[in-house]
Amino acid sequence: MLNQQWLITFVTLAEVGHFTRTAEKLFMTQPGVSQHINKLEAQVETQLLTRKGKSFELTDAGLQLLAYAKGKIAEEAQLMLQLQVDEPHRGECRFACSGALAMHFYPRFVEYQLQHEQLQVSLQAAPNSSIINSILDHSIDVGIVTQQQSSLELTQQYLGKQALCLVLPPSLKGVDVTLSLLESIGFINHPDGHYYAEQLLGAHFGDEFVGMNKLKQRGYINQLNQILLPVSKGLGFTVLPQIVVDGYAEPLFVVNTVAEVAEELYMVTKTQRQLPSRYQWFIDTVTQQLASN
Repeated sequence: MLNQQWLITFVTLAEVGHFTRTAEKLFMTQPGVSQHINKLEAQVETQLLTRKGKSFELTDAGLQLLAYAKGKIAEEAQLMLQLQVDEPHRGECRFACSGALAMHFYPRFVEYQLQHEQLQVSLQAAPNSSIINSILDHSIDVGIVTQQQSSLELTQQYLGKQALCLVLPPSLKGVDVTLSLLESIGFINHPDGHYYAEQLLGAHFGDEFVGMNKLKQRGYINQLNQILLPVSKGLGFTVLPQIVVDGYAEPLFVVNTVAEVAEELYMVTKTQRQLPSRYQWFIDTVTQQLASN
């Protein structure tokens, strides 16, 4: 890496055009300026200027280095300005949450981003463990998880609950929902399918429910916005958060279960990470939406 101080001396000399005045401008001695130039020439292993008495001319290599150095100095000045200014509508925002929450919030994030073209939004759908690891290794800045965290490296905020829904084909509306019925129509699985279903079916059917291995699987879909399609067409049942079911346009049979099953949601950030102001709208939007559910 080129020595930054030598580059500054070289650029100043090229702009001022005189060794003595360069020394005065940089509060150096004239021999000090010459020493910086000699060291820079030794580092790049080529001559940067041709001396003619008290004047000099830049060589072709000197002209190339001057253009490079000016660009780097300008980039650094711009970076320093950006570091000092916290703009609410500029920069990258990185989030991770469940697929259900991602499907619900991403359209809102896009609408907001369209209003502020300098914003960059990254939203990952991931399980709890991946979200936590991504926060700890700085891959993301804000995560939403369904379990409290004990790590002192993490700060968490309770957001509310998301209710889980047992969803059947609309043709079965009004039918008495039993385990044998669910076994006959089969399960439409998804990345969180077994996790959601075991919670809800265990609460609804009690000891009668002995696990997902008794239920035949009719399909698996990892695209959350497509999971309810086979259900609406009569291919099987599934379990999803209410926030997803409420947003589906086609008819469905949402079963009124005996006991409401809901997951607690927590917003997690790195304890020592002070978030820029551009995150505030997103955090407010998520907090207000989930608190109202």
